[in-house]
Amino acid sequence: MKKISIFLAWFFCSALSVALMGCSHEVNREFGGLENDELPPAEGELSSLSQIIRPVTGTKRMLVTVTHWQGERVLDRDQVELHTLSTDPNSLRSYILAASGGKLKLEGRVVEATSGPKPEGCSMSTSIAEGRKTAEKNGLNPDDFDYEINIVNCGGGALAFTPGRHVGVFGKAGSPHVYKHELGHNLGFRHGGSLIGCPRNGASVSAPVDCTYVEYGDTGDSVSGGGTLYPAVSRRYAGWLDDGQATTITRTGLYSLKVLGREGPQLYLIKIPETHSPGGAYYPLLSLEYRKPTVFDNFPENDNRVNGVWMRYAREQGVQNVQIDATPETPRTNDPTLLTGQTFEDSSGKVKVFVCSAGADEAIVAVALDGAGFPYCTTTVPAPVIAVPLEGASTGKQPVFAGTAWPGARIEIVNASKPEEVVGTAIADGNGNWSVYSLSVHDVASYSYTARQTFGGRTSVLSGNRSFKVAELSVPAAIIETPAQNVEVGRLPQVSGTGVPGATVVLLKSYDPYNPLATTRVDGYGRWSVRIERPLPISPPAFTMTGYQTLDGKRSGWLANRTLKVVDVPDPAIIQTPAQSVRTGRRPFVAGTGVAGATVVLMQSYKPENILATTTVDGYGRWATQVDNPLPISPPAFTMTGYQSIEGKRSGWLANRTIQVVDAPDLAIIETPAQGVKTGRRPVVSGSGIAGATVVLLKSGDPYNALATTTVDGYGRWSVQVDQPLPVTNSFVMTGYQQLDGKIARWLANRTFQVVQVPDAPVIETPAENQTVGRQPLVKGTGVVGAVVELNQENRPGVPLGYAVVDGFGQWSVQIERPLPVGSNFKMSGYQLLDQVRSGWIPRRTINVVDSKKIK
Repeated sequence: MKKISIFLAWFFCSALSVALMGCSHEVNREFGGLENDELPPAEGELSSLSQIIRPVTGTKRMLVTVTHWQGERVLDRDQVELHTLSTDPNSLRSYILAASGGKLKLEGRVVEATSGPKPEGCSMSTSIAEGRKTAEKNGLNPDDFDYEINIVNCGGGALAFTPGRHVGVFGKAGSPHVYKHELGHNLGFRHGGSLIGCPRNGASVSAPVDCTYVEYGDTGDSVSGGGTLYPAVSRRYAGWLDDGQATTITRTGLYSLKVLGREGPQLYLIKIPETHSPGGAYYPLLSLEYRKPTVFDNFPENDNRVNGVWMRYAREQGVQNVQIDATPETPRTNDPTLLTGQTFEDSSGKVKVFVCSAGADEAIVAVALDGAGFPYCTTTVPAPVIAVPLEGASTGKQPVFAGTAWPGARIEIVNASKPEEVVGTAIADGNGNWSVYSLSVHDVASYSYTARQTFGGRTSVLSGNRSFKVAELSVPAAIIETPAQNVEVGRLPQVSGTGVPGATVVLLKSYDPYNPLATTRVDGYGRWSVRIERPLPISPPAFTMTGYQTLDGKRSGWLANRTLKVVDVPDPAIIQTPAQSVRTGRRPFVAGTGVAGATVVLMQSYKPENILATTTVDGYGRWATQVDNPLPISPPAFTMTGYQSIEGKRSGWLANRTIQVVDAPDLAIIETPAQGVKTGRRPVVSGSGIAGATVVLLKSGDPYNALATTTVDGYGRWSVQVDQPLPVTNSFVMTGYQQLDGKIARWLANRTFQVVQVPDAPVIETPAENQTVGRQPLVKGTGVVGAVVELNQENRPGVPLGYAVVDGFGQWSVQIERPLPVGSNFKMSGYQLLDQVRSGWIPRRTINVVDSKKIK
């Protein structure tokens, strides 16, 4: 590996700069930064433990090695431990605990040893090899740890696999910053940049068109020029923010953005047009976050960065951010946020953000999508909606309330007759959902409660009263829905199902009622979900789970057994679509099967650093995801691979899947109804196209009234029923087109067919008149496309012999279901049914029926 030596600013950080924080919230670029320290993951990195698996949570073991060269003692082991795994408020351990909200804990060892003579130069492989020797001298195996930081004194600088598990540091650090920066790379966070000099029109700033891209400059991102906690998008990628804390905005409205690291919605993402590529990379998202000073985000109270909304163009896979400097009139990037009363407009004109207010606990933002106007910041706050309990319902003695409100609003459940009496509170998540469990035990009686929400300092009126009864409820067995029966799972699977609202669900191994696997509570909608707490034994044999639920001191019977196949190291996931060699757009949807709960990572073959997409296998063993960044146009064909990982164990590579990537689509093809056939007034039309494309069908000569719209599946196939009845005619002409990634193909070839309302009788083609057949003959014929053909014995219409649907080519066939009586002159008839309209009878068909053994 080529030597990379970087003279780092952190070598010069000292107490003279900032008493507590070393390099503080800005890396001193005068002496150089942490540029060029990202390394693509080596094969060994990708086959190791949990460093590239999301979520990165729980306790991870870290080994820090300090290797002295023969005859020198430049490095200080005690200082290294202070900077990394100590409980010091500014250590790497404390930093990660704060950034993850307590979801990731680092534990481990800091060891030192003396090696041989100092080499002339060092590389990442040098630090790894020396680190292993130092570990082994201390009786440790580096492979037993999730992360390694290997420190040698060799020219300065640092390197990290991105993502990966190894960090190499080549000198004595003056502060913990280098470790925070480099571990960020191990977690998959890449260097970002900033957009400066963006167009301003009064209080409005737009981007990215006519902005200037510069590397780094983001003082709110420890891997992009700052020394603060990682930004919200990075935390989302690592699994430290859940779906309620990090939400994609899909409609125009007002949103409460809570302070990053506190309760409630902390990250809003907005999808933007695919044309944006500042710095040469594709960024499909706009992210919004809001900060206040912390021990790590140590900004002054009046600093721009803790008084406005931080905006970045972002992409989650291999996280990389581009900060938008919302104060282009200043030459600095340390005042980037959008302040109260200011507007940001994406250059597409389809995304606009206005900051209504920014206070101690939240910023209120107005978001306008697809050309809509902003909602008024002072819009009257409506009462929240109480969805459960239902009006007049019976509940347990600790009822559960749930409903909807404005995103980020504070909800109070109050006594309807005493509104000052608050019985429960909650903060609505980023999707506007909220839930409140009653802590007080209610007597059996009737109750009436109401609710109010507070949003941006304004409180709504009370909602309508919700009356219900607290009763002595029967407690049926809970139900496990996922994982599905007999699917493969990891050793700590997520289990979900249904139960009685407010009940406690206890999961157990079958025939072992004394050692609970997990316990959780059923929400107000009767749903529950929990992760198994103790590793399950690896199959075979299969593992069988049961359990029960309790409510108000009553216990249900045992829930139905659920049998699972528990794996330790998963087999490779399987790609099912797109099918091999089909044509797709540049951002295709990919779907397949895997181990329930596993993380599937897709990447370009032979380029493991090029992560295409990441997703999670659902409880039925299925997964689907869209490729994040546009793929290169074929030829040559594009080949993807990947792996799945679960609980720190990674599969082998999945089988390569080769696809043909197109930019502008060719015309779609109608295969059925065939040319010239008869159809009903709402025929099913099918054909082929580019996987993921949208097919629009039209009447020829009328491009403004779509007959039907559908999407081409992953096998390059499509099928759709016409929405509105077609006119009855002997010659209806259909055309259409397919659209992919905003580009429209040429008109597809005209397809002409007859449209009928009252179908003629179908035609039996075989068996022929008076033909000798077996007792269950195959009958074939023609009819109207889409009609249902029913065959009967003549004069016995109530005893069907068989049914068939006429295919798109006007053909049908059916095997007689019940053996016919042996003898000559069996008379067969029938009819066809189309759009609930029945044809006349098929002309009598006489056949001779014999025992099948006598047919030669």
